[in-house]
Amino acid sequence: MKTHTAEAPGRLDFMGGVADYSGSLVLEMPLSLTTRVKISEFPPKRISRACEGAAPFSFVFVSETYGEERVELGTPPSEVPQWARYPYGCLWLFAKEQRIRLDKLAVDGCGGLRFEVSSRVPEAMGVSSSAALEVATLRALELFFDKPLKGQTTLARLAQRVENEIVGAPCGLMDQLASANGVKGALLPILCRPDILGEPVKLPKGIVAVGWPSGVKHAVSDSPYATARAAAFMGKKLIEATLGRRLKHATELAPSVVRSLSLEALPERMSGRAFLEKCGGVDDPLSTIEPGREYAPRAGVSFPVEESFRSEAAVALLRGLGARNRAESLAALGELLYQSHAGYSSIGLGCPETDEMVEGVRALGPKRGLYGARVSGGGSGGTVVVLLEQAALPALTRLAKKLGRPTTFVS
Repeated sequence: MKTHTAEAPGRLDFMGGVADYSGSLVLEMPLSLTTRVKISEFPPKRISRACEGAAPFSFVFVSETYGEERVELGTPPSEVPQWARYPYGCLWLFAKEQRIRLDKLAVDGCGGLRFEVSSRVPEAMGVSSSAALEVATLRALELFFDKPLKGQTTLARLAQRVENEIVGAPCGLMDQLASANGVKGALLPILCRPDILGEPVKLPKGIVAVGWPSGVKHAVSDSPYATARAAAFMGKKLIEATLGRRLKHATELAPSVVRSLSLEALPERMSGRAFLEKCGGVDDPLSTIEPGREYAPRAGVSFPVEESFRSEAAVALLRGLGARNRAESLAALGELLYQSHAGYSSIGLGCPETDEMVEGVRALGPKRGLYGARVSGGGSGGTVVVLLEQAALPALTRLAKKLGRPTTFVS
């Protein structure tokens, strides 16, 4: 019986987060925690015993968390349970991309395929458990069908399509790129236009970046993320109207240019109806402008523009860090993280729990070996990334206990 297994890591969003959809530079780190997918061929007799009457060609998805789900060949992805859409969506799009006729498997004597998923990547905590599942599934499919995807970023882009087209989450590409292309122990710079990978940047000796779970679940398909994304593209359209030129990405602009625009040109608050009357819509197929909803276009577009600049500054600080400027560079890097965290709140992706965690890190400060922190991923809970001396991990544990937050960190 043919069997193939592959795995992929979750990711820690050091900086960049939700700025990826605006073409930002982001800094991502693969976790040591991974998701594993095993694909096995079912002999026809086993399927026959499991089903009443004639046995159709089936896909069986088995998850430690969600149990087992059987899907017959040809079932539209929209009719598959939500959790199973990730691996089924990977199979659906991979078969189309590689021109694989799944119905031919039954003719060749295969009764079905079994996908067994096991994961150590925490779900709904902002460390990209979904991307890890997608990348691991696609890697396993490459092995099972002996049809590798060509191109350094092709697999990640196909995984993003699963998220956007099958699952219905309007995410950018950074999570899948980080899971598929990240280097252990280093930050991976990704210029999301859409998939330009930079040279990995290692953290200084003795310095670590860890994910501190807040215990507050988040999802990129939820309203705050979708609203923030829509506001960013609204802001981009308003800027284009003011400047009289088209922008491929909002992050082509410098922060000073955006800040110089008047409140009339780029308002702080604007109803969807008023925007649609003025501009007609946005150029993002994953954003829907609701007439009755109020948006924050100024903050929405300012955040990715400033976040991209912060990411560039962070890379420069890390590449230029030496023994003489270590303390100053790490303190400056920490301040960039705090600025990023404040930016999340400005676009509606903060929450009281993560604010308290970040302020707790700030209160301890560099003298205690803690340099900076920010909410990461899609925000609204999830995970706070903390930059600190490895020797300061006990101090972070004590802070977590004091605040009643989880004391297990991911890295």
